[in-house]
Amino acid sequence: MRRRSRGFSLTETMVAIALLGVIVVTLASAFSTVSVATRRHGVTTTLDRLTRSEAEYIKSQRYQIKPLAYASLAAPGYAFAVQIRYYNPLNQTFTNANNDLGLQEIVLTVTATAGGSETLRFFKVQP
Repeated sequence: MRRRSRGFSLTETMVAIALLGVIVVTLASAFSTVSVATRRHGVTTTLDRLTRSEAEYIKSQRYQIKPLAYASLAAPGYAFAVQIRYYNPLNQTFTNANNDLGLQEIVLTVTATAGGSETLRFFKVQP
């Protein structure tokens, strides 16, 4: 004699709920990973933009002989560090101890409080 099925059994329902749970957890994990990657990319992009802007700002300033520092931009959440070294033509090196003979190597480091930093080396020549 045939029995009529009028619904799902408990086992079928439990398997369906378990599969649905696995799918939901997988999707939530994917969204979490994407949001972390997006934030990191945003910080990296902002670091790059700020570093290049700061370098151009320093280059645009008048050349100073043995400056303590050049004027700097400010951005909340980011720290700027500038190191100025001077060229010695005798041993062809840049150090802080050399006299300023018209060529400066400027090492600019921008650090984000959210993590990450970028360093850029560039030169400033006395006109």
